[in-house]
Amino acid sequence: MAKSNTSNALFWAIILVGIFVLIGNWKDFFGKGTFGGVSFPKEEKKSTSKRGSKDKNTPSEEEEDDNEVAEPATGADFEKRADFVYPTGQKVEVIKHSAYALGYSEKYEQPAWVSYRLTSSMVTGNNKREDNFRPDPDVSTGSAVPEDYRGSGYDRGHLAPVADFRASAKWMDETFFMSNMSPQLHEFNAGIWEKLESKARGWARHNKVIYITSGPILKSGLPTIGRYNKVAIPEYYYKVIYDIREPEVKAIGFMFRNEGTKKPLQSFAMSVDEVERRTGLDFFPQLPDELEKKLEGSFNASQWFDKSKKDR
Repeated sequence: MAKSNTSNALFWAIILVGIFVLIGNWKDFFGKGTFGGVSFPKEEKKSTSKRGSKDKNTPSEEEEDDNEVAEPATGADFEKRADFVYPTGQKVEVIKHSAYALGYSEKYEQPAWVSYRLTSSMVTGNNKREDNFRPDPDVSTGSAVPEDYRGSGYDRGHLAPVADFRASAKWMDETFFMSNMSPQLHEFNAGIWEKLESKARGWARHNKVIYITSGPILKSGLPTIGRYNKVAIPEYYYKVIYDIREPEVKAIGFMFRNEGTKKPLQSFAMSVDEVERRTGLDFFPQLPDELEKKLEGSFNASQWFDKSKKDR
């Protein structure tokens, strides 16, 4: 009788094991994927997060949510990409601040470009300028420092101008990072360069939303200044401005020598394609091809400088 009971118990044990194997729960039954001292590989979970990516041009999902540079109130889907404002074509470290992004060139100790979305509300405010020039802690290799410019005869020239961000004291303060500076002769910085910056704010008020990228033309062999870092002195600067909202989609580029001038601003205007040819950069590469060709292939100065239009 005892032998019969043992046989029955063994029979039912085998049946139960067979059932668990068939329904796929044998791992749980034998204890977290092990059997007879042999471990079974656990199923890997596929991560959808971009955190930890070594590509400095690829923002994390959290950064995409927090990035004010690339999140317009309305507009096409490509505008919402966190990297929409990033030019391509030069080796840089992409740094994102609250209201603008920049591509820092360690070789030349300055940005190859700064890029941002400028709206009519951003240029309005009562916040006061505080000249808090300082190194940028976000540059992994270390940025230039204020002392590099001292006694050099060159201004610490803003590429993202402080007056563009009067709506926020924080935004204004972040424009004084040395990663946003480039050596400019005072006659240029306080002359035609400042004139274009002011004009661009007027275009932001009129068009509601524009996109701006500015920078120096960096190349080997440029002279340098700097007590602690070798900061290249650019010979030329550029600025491109896009209005990609209907009804008047348009773009315009500018190129200047790093010197004072009495020539009118319009005489420095050119197509974005021409600026790209001279700089080796591709501006706003996320634009759809058809729109990119329309915007960059030519320009109509009257769309920007027509004096009959208000706030120009």
